[in-house]
Amino acid sequence: MVVDLVDRCVESCRQRFAGDRRIEYFVNDGVSLEMIPDRSIDFIFSFDSLVHAEADSVGAYLAQAARKLKPGGAGFIHHSNLAAFVNPRTGHVRRFVTKRNWRAESMSADVFRRQCDAAGLTCRSQELINWIGRGRQVDRHRLDGRLIPLTDCLSVFTTFSRNAPRPTLVANHDFVEEWRQAVWIADVYAKDELRVDDVAAGRPGAHPFVRKLATARKLLRDRGAASVGALAWDKATAAGEFTMSALKARLLGEANRWFARRSLTR
Repeated sequence: MVVDLVDRCVESCRQRFAGDRRIEYFVNDGVSLEMIPDRSIDFIFSFDSLVHAEADSVGAYLAQAARKLKPGGAGFIHHSNLAAFVNPRTGHVRRFVTKRNWRAESMSADVFRRQCDAAGLTCRSQELINWIGRGRQVDRHRLDGRLIPLTDCLSVFTTFSRNAPRPTLVANHDFVEEWRQAVWIADVYAKDELRVDDVAAGRPGAHPFVRKLATARKLLRDRGAASVGALAWDKATAAGEFTMSALKARLLGEANRWFARRSLTR
């Protein structure tokens, strides 16, 4: 197994996987894999890393991959598809794509296929996916997947095969929903156990409105009616901001849905 990372990450991995002697660590220059012997690799894998790499870097890695892979070897690369949303007239990403998660603007599924051809590789399949990031508020509107741009791509490639069929291209608008499902499963089956005192007090099962009344009662007792009014005003303001934000997100999402339909009918 070969891991290509920067110095600090390499040291972290050395500590994390100190007991596994199968792993080798290298720090490269960001475009080449010269430290790896030619025709020595069975499988290349990169997820949630090269999405930030521009087309020139990804192309350089693919050229290296063609040399490093054994005959019949394969690779899986998660890369940006943001270039698919660049307006050719302006050269800028279309305005409805607001959550870009630092994706590379020059990279797309089409570019990746051309780079595979140039490197002497065969692109076998590509799955276009959407992405919502990891922030606490990033999924607060829970938009339908078809309203979230397919800014990412999962591409599978192999060494050159003369009789290989055309690559399979899948537009997976449900990727975000699959992510939500995985989070739900983790929350149910992998979450730390509730504290005994919380269960005894009935806090986990209390209705949100009951908890709000308890907070207001405590605030009234400790700080007076003015504090309760101020809290109510803050909550109302936050609710108004959320409503406007949700409306804007929905409108931008509908623009993305229209663009996706238009692109497929070309």
